[in-house]
Amino acid sequence: MKDETRAFKAKQLRYKRPISRDLNLERIRSDLWEMLEACGDVHWYDDDDSLVAALNGDEDDAYEFKMSFCDLEAELERFRYDLEQEYVTAYFDLLFPAVGADYAGGYLGYDASEEDYFGLEPYEYAFAESEASKKMMSLTKKELLEAVGSCLKVVHQYIAIKYRYDCLDAAIETLRAENLSKIKLVKGIEEAYARAQESSYQFQVSNKDVADLDRMLSNVPQVYWVQ
Repeated sequence: MKDETRAFKAKQLRYKRPISRDLNLERIRSDLWEMLEACGDVHWYDDDDSLVAALNGDEDDAYEFKMSFCDLEAELERFRYDLEQEYVTAYFDLLFPAVGADYAGGYLGYDASEEDYFGLEPYEYAFAESEASKKMMSLTKKELLEAVGSCLKVVHQYIAIKYRYDCLDAAIETLRAENLSKIKLVKGIEEAYARAQESSYQFQVSNKDVADLDRMLSNVPQVYWVQ
């Protein structure tokens, strides 16, 4: 009974820790890591010839993509740093409910019992905005300006980075397809071969590295040998 009462009270108090559904740090961080993961995949293409092949043999497209990708990756790293700034981590999620930005998908509220965010009902929005506003207004004028400036900078960066990523997304998806799988496989075998060659004294003895190489070779699809 006590647990049920605690859970009920926690549900009623969700509005005290509101965030915008579609514009919050967790959502932005999730998108950032997704973009960084895509960048990690593209790093397998350190061979210009394979990159040209993946982009249908167009050298100009390959060069343009490589330059655009390098710029995007550098911007993502700067953005990751900016997301951890003190004013951003402390006030980003509060700012938008505080200014009544329910256009960003409505609001979520934190449930202390469930330790997670859940959607708020529209009738709770006014309470959520009031709570967020009170917390923001507790700052000095100087602190408020710095907090708002830092948060708006993140929004600007996020929109710009998402646009640039979306423009490169088609090329990234091409690189993530079959060509990328082949290159990862080949590079993995090359690395395993180098390890086995060194540890087995030019394959004079059998050991774990040699066995790992044999296993990798046996798992190569037959169609790859044909191609």
